[in-house]
Amino acid sequence: MNPPKKLLEILEKEDNFLILTHSTPDGDAFGSSIALKLFLKQLGKKAEVFTEFPIPFQYQFLPHIDLIKNLEHLSLENFNVLILVDCNNLSRVSYEKEIIDKIKKFKREIVIIDHHIEDSSSNEFESIKWIEPEQAATGMLIYFIIKALRKDITEEIATNLYTAIIVDTGNFQFDNTSANVLNVAGELAKAGAKPSYIYQRSFECWTDNRFNLFVKMLNTVEKISSLAIACITKEMFEQTNTSEPDTERFVEFLRILDSIKISALFRQIDKDYYKASLRSKGDIDVSKIAKKFGGGGHKNAAGYRIKASYEEAKKRLIDELNENCML
Repeated sequence: MNPPKKLLEILEKEDNFLILTHSTPDGDAFGSSIALKLFLKQLGKKAEVFTEFPIPFQYQFLPHIDLIKNLEHLSLENFNVLILVDCNNLSRVSYEKEIIDKIKKFKREIVIIDHHIEDSSSNEFESIKWIEPEQAATGMLIYFIIKALRKDITEEIATNLYTAIIVDTGNFQFDNTSANVLNVAGELAKAGAKPSYIYQRSFECWTDNRFNLFVKMLNTVEKISSLAIACITKEMFEQTNTSEPDTERFVEFLRILDSIKISALFRQIDKDYYKASLRSKGDIDVSKIAKKFGGGGHKNAAGYRIKASYEEAKKRLIDELNENCML
């Protein structure tokens, strides 16, 4: 796969890059962003990654994750290029309006590198976009950029990119796992990524608090036809001393029953305000449902935010699934 020529030219020409990703970053967001920073350093460039804090426990093993800076302390001065990684809309970078308003004041070059379907709400700025929804992870795109410019994939870069890929493929269990994905993963292993270690740190490294939150979520599960639906409230986060990043992979677990084709998890952001994550099996395209609510994603993994009570949000989701003959 060949990255856009103009994108490569900017990476070679400019010298000071700001790298941002989506709110509540996952392994693809962290791994891709750090790998891109390390690659730009090889080119003799300056690059800084800013994300929301705290860094989730399961990703604190990533090489050079300590170089990531807190998004709350972001200053736009001195950056020539803003690169949005694993996200294609500036509004998805944070829940905080003040932070989004600050980022939208950036008037220089903006680049998007992502594998999600382009956000229907679009961005109010000119940008260079490399969006490949058919790719399993944004980490794949970063890999192709490095190969296109013939730079070394160090052990640190390989570890970050391998993490990006296994998180977004469910350790090669999701439908987006292709021969190309496995070939790239093999190359990253040759470059020094340690598959067993990365898997254990990414998937089998829960804290007691996170497990306690998981138990509370299971107590909310409802099975409606082929749908499994659950909810996590702000009170549950407070009781277990956890936060939204601790819910990563919870929604996938809800699909474990053979009779379940779609799973949904609602996480409370504020009073009558929820973030919904949808997962599906096979040819069921939940991104169509997410788009109805102003969100997006992939065929089998999508999400959106909704301002409503939980009961109302649940009813509206079920009605949409029934209307689209998905239940």
